[in-house]
Amino acid sequence: MLAEFSAVRWERAYRRVAGTAFLRVPFYRDQWVAAGQALNEPEPTRSAALAGQLHRLCPFARPYDPSREPSPWIGDGRDLRAALAMVAVPRRVPVLEVRAAVLDRRALGWNGPRYGVVLAPDANVVDDGRRRKLNLAALALAADAGQAILVGERSALDAVLPEFGGIRVITVERMTAARAVQEQGVAYDPHLGYFAATVHGCGKTHLLWRRFHARPAGGMLAVTALRRTRPVLLDVVPDGGDTLTTAACPRHGTPIIEMR
Repeated sequence: MLAEFSAVRWERAYRRVAGTAFLRVPFYRDQWVAAGQALNEPEPTRSAALAGQLHRLCPFARPYDPSREPSPWIGDGRDLRAALAMVAVPRRVPVLEVRAAVLDRRALGWNGPRYGVVLAPDANVVDDGRRRKLNLAALALAADAGQAILVGERSALDAVLPEFGGIRVITVERMTAARAVQEQGVAYDPHLGYFAATVHGCGKTHLLWRRFHARPAGGMLAVTALRRTRPVLLDVVPDGGDTLTTAACPRHGTPIIEMR
């Protein structure tokens, strides 16, 4: 994840996403209309403002149809896989993610570790008995391996850990980018998903640069998903982005996020 970075190629990838978004995606096309002219760069958009905008963030040619597909906000499991590689957890151990709903995903990408979902006590289910029954498949993955990596917010991790009994559990807390920079962890945003992580042995919070671009814009950190086409996420400001900026890691030479 840390090698072969080229700032020129990285910027070129960002420009490709921006150019495509302005031409093909209603949300960004409307920024041209509002400005009354063609724009070279989009207006940074706070992540919270994307709620309810999914239909406008998909290309004209491939609109979102909730009656025929799951929500694209589910995210790409390969982002989580890349983030976990940064924090140097064991690679072949099953990864269990605390979520509010069950997800039909068996692995984190091709040839990735096995994957399962653990429902937290506040999940949207009939009752706690049903929740525990739905958790059995994930707990079986952990039991078969004798261990598991459990990813989630701290309160959710603490709530579900007792269900694992004597199984060895490696917890990975997901947090806002600002907290990840200050406390060292995995940066998560409800719309961007997992986009940065503190590298083991380095201490800097590295952007997953093969999958995301970041730049300072208007005094904020603006993050772009380079590989996602539905929805298109261009210059999204994650929670706490007002306090963050980008830099190059003095040790690796790759993009990091840090406090301004």
